[in-house]
Amino acid sequence: MQPTQHPTVDGRSLAIAVLAITACILFVGLLLIANQPAPAYAIGQSDRGGDYIMLTMQLSTSQEGVVIVDAATRQMSLYALNGSSKRLQVVHPNINLADLPVPKPAQGQRP
Repeated sequence: MQPTQHPTVDGRSLAIAVLAITACILFVGLLLIANQPAPAYAIGQSDRGGDYIMLTMQLSTSQEGVVIVDAATRQMSLYALNGSSKRLQVVHPNINLADLPVPKPAQGQRP
């Protein structure tokens, strides 16, 4: 009976195997991260162009609104997304900014 000979693993083969396994793990990690949708953070964002100011605001726990302010005429309109029709509709049109209540200063602050 002859003893069976097992092939030996040299350093080069071991290094190739380790690098191949590492590449597979990194590739799977990249696929998992790339397929996750990025969360949308739109609450409190604003933009200004000329006489118009556009703001986002939270109307309820499940709905956000878009406020458009016309600084030249000092009016604003509030829009919200209608979930059933998937359309943006006017919630409050042409609100006069002069008619809005003025906030009271906090204790210890000058008016």
